[in-house]
Amino acid sequence: MTVVESILRDVQNLPLRQQVKVARYVRELSETAQRERAEVLRSTYGSLDEADGEAFEEAFASARQVEPHG
Repeated sequence: MTVVESILRDVQNLPLRQQVKVARYVRELSETAQRERAEVLRSTYGSLDEADGEAFEEAFASARQVEPHG
């Protein structure tokens, strides 16, 4: 069982009122993370020259690719 599956099982066993609290908390965390990412992008925009920017984009794209585990 994965961590997420374990958490979901635990949440499903909570009363509905507490499930709603969990959902609101998760949404708040997600929105906070989105705001933080946006701020980092705003504050670092233009920091790299074109060559470094392209190298970063390539590294980021390859890091985001999912590799199957065998």
